[in-house]
Amino acid sequence: MTKITLIDPLGSESGLFRHKHFFRDWSGAYTLGYIPFVPLDLLYAAAYLAKFGYQVEIVEANIKHLEHKKVINLLKAGPADFVFIPANYFSLNDDKYLAQLIRESLPKIKIIFGGPPVTYNPALVLADGLADFVALGEIELPLLGILRGDVSRNIAYTNAEGVIVSGKRALVNLDDLAIPARNLIDNQAYRYAFFNKRNPVTAMSISRGCPHGKCKFCNAGLYTLGQMRYRNIASIAEELHEIVFKYNIKEIFFRDQTFTANRELVYALCENIIRNNIDLLWRANTRVDLVDKELLALMRKAGCYQLSLGFESSSQNVLDTNEKGITLEQSSQAARGCKEAGIEVLGNFMLGGLGDTVATARDLFRFVLELDVDYANFNNYIHLPGTAIYDIYRDSRLPFLSGSVAKRYATLYNLKFYFRPRILSRQLKKIRSFADLRFLFNVAINMLLPHG
Repeated sequence: MTKITLIDPLGSESGLFRHKHFFRDWSGAYTLGYIPFVPLDLLYAAAYLAKFGYQVEIVEANIKHLEHKKVINLLKAGPADFVFIPANYFSLNDDKYLAQLIRESLPKIKIIFGGPPVTYNPALVLADGLADFVALGEIELPLLGILRGDVSRNIAYTNAEGVIVSGKRALVNLDDLAIPARNLIDNQAYRYAFFNKRNPVTAMSISRGCPHGKCKFCNAGLYTLGQMRYRNIASIAEELHEIVFKYNIKEIFFRDQTFTANRELVYALCENIIRNNIDLLWRANTRVDLVDKELLALMRKAGCYQLSLGFESSSQNVLDTNEKGITLEQSSQAARGCKEAGIEVLGNFMLGGLGDTVATARDLFRFVLELDVDYANFNNYIHLPGTAIYDIYRDSRLPFLSGSVAKRYATLYNLKFYFRPRILSRQLKKIRSFADLRFLFNVAINMLLPHG
């Protein structure tokens, strides 16, 4: 039986923090405090491939802090025919090093890369021979194609003439997906600090895509091709039941790009939780223009305690220039609505986007205090390949707030927000273990050393 090993790599770098944890999904992002999150994409892919009779295993190097050489030893103990490495923008060089070690130690294994950076540019790993194939975008269809020997869709590879070929893209029907294969991971290991209320925590999604899909700083369309798709409520209800009653998990992080994109589906989800008296807490990401008082009240009743909202800027011009598609009034209404419903707000704010100036950067913190968010995440715009802002920045001479200035403001505002006595006291009271203390320390370092 053909075997494939899906690796959730541990990021390893020299310096103060050797280990770094990244999202290995559509976002290609780093995580606040470098928390190791459940590898949801791998769980979906594993369940999908198992439906077709393939043997699948997941190596949890990320959560178990397994450095690359330990991963190699595991692969030697039970060699697979294929290995899959999900690359991240910030870890690509280290991911390639893992592939190099596999090549040297187990040359018969075929190596597949995936992730946003190689979806945008497969040559990053194909040109130097560190990958046999690249899975373009969502990984279920390309992995199945590779295992079947059909590389005509969603796959990039180097042909016999040495030319890189990229197949046509297609998206999986979400109704064809199986319930994520949580039996392949140690669910009890995923215990976070600060943002969550209960442990262990798992990840889940009810949709793929974003109904807006125009933000110039966002790369999510690389995976979804600008399309919005939803799971059916029966499948969602089945997964909820399995999470709570089979694995005894009482908290979920919904990893949807825009959780409330389908109001009726969210209503059905919440009503299912309430009707069946499911003891569950959860949090999610969404847009400020896709929530209202009635929906927020129902979500809170169903166990939602926190929403992550992309406010981004206090300047309407900056929002419009970056095609965010929201207004400042909608931001204010969303923040107030969450407060009234008893839902915490994690506000995301960006500095250095199109149209941003020193004046708009200086004004941002006023807006943050006005919104009265519970948590704030300030970042400088990182011009990632696959985003519209990347091409604009690369190909034009349009004025940008310089990266160094944006970084300084991001650092300053993170420190100003979290070192206010009220916020600092609240955070310190949450420390219950060394893991909590370590998380707080890591977050503080991230504030002082922003990415980009």
